[in-house]
Amino acid sequence: MHEKPCPKCEILPKFPEGKVDVVIFSSIDFLIQKIVKLLFENNFSYTLLQGQILIPEVNMEKLISILTNQPLSEVEKEELKVGFLTEGENLFSVIPRLKPLSIYLAILRYTEYLEILERRRLTVYFHPIVNLERKEIYGFECLIRGVKGSGEILNPSYLFEAARATDTLFFLDRICREICIKTAAVKGLKDHKIFINFIPTVIYDPAFCLQTTIKWAFQLDWNPENLVFEVVETEKLKDFEHLNKILEYYRKHGLKTALDDVGTGFSSLEALIKLQPNYIKISRELIEGIDRIPIKFDLIKALIHAVSSHGIEVIAEGVERVEEAKTLYKLGVRLMQGFLFAKPYPEPIYQLDFSWLK
Repeated sequence: MHEKPCPKCEILPKFPEGKVDVVIFSSIDFLIQKIVKLLFENNFSYTLLQGQILIPEVNMEKLISILTNQPLSEVEKEELKVGFLTEGENLFSVIPRLKPLSIYLAILRYTEYLEILERRRLTVYFHPIVNLERKEIYGFECLIRGVKGSGEILNPSYLFEAARATDTLFFLDRICREICIKTAAVKGLKDHKIFINFIPTVIYDPAFCLQTTIKWAFQLDWNPENLVFEVVETEKLKDFEHLNKILEYYRKHGLKTALDDVGTGFSSLEALIKLQPNYIKISRELIEGIDRIPIKFDLIKALIHAVSSHGIEVIAEGVERVEEAKTLYKLGVRLMQGFLFAKPYPEPIYQLDFSWLK
């Protein structure tokens, strides 16, 4: 039987075509009265029910665009819930689909972003990870960039800001994983370790949410050991049991796992203890100035000693100075990443100058 597409990770939000019945809900009477006043001032017909306003036969996009310029606080935009009735529905059936007004306002604000997702105008930049001992490229971290219709590259922070605002982080995270796997294969990188970021909070059921990721990995004949799925936003982690289920799902299929930004806070260290990934990436925050700040030197030395005995490989990221790289190398760190070696680039870099390492 054909499964319905996931509304979170496979369907992009859109305004309904034509005219529909729109429902605005709030448990705060003051807010309902405020919206009623705005509707009256803008000549909208409406029916006031208990805690709800029904606006019949209206162009929803036009209605939301009018609310864009109204004096509503961010808290009020979150509190007000909005939805629309499809043919044959009643007010009760729309309740599960109600969304904060803030999301609909964001859908209007981030039309360019949503078009990028719909047209899959996303590209991958490859940031090399070097093996300093062997003086060679060990692998690449895949970094997603958006592409405007003009060809201009968009900052990734814009993509994820827009994704959070429009409630499409699930969708963006899924297609980013898939595009990274496909692009790295096309670029001939299947003999290298490929690090692919993912946000664990958008994966509610690994068997369901990761099935297309796994499908593409095996359909493109990847050696699963060369695909490393990197947990980002470790500082926001709370449910380690759920995250462990995600990592176990990856491991069950032979894939590797990594923790990003280890050392930035208690959460990342707690995650390291509870999850025991294949790799950890020590953050730039901890690495910066390691050659001249003794406490950083001692902290990283202790961290390397603790994880190496458990078979966890260490990658120092954000390495920008020769002195930092040499100090890390003396401590036993062999895998490094940072602007000292190269910046992310749309074409993988295979040759680097290691003549400074003496």
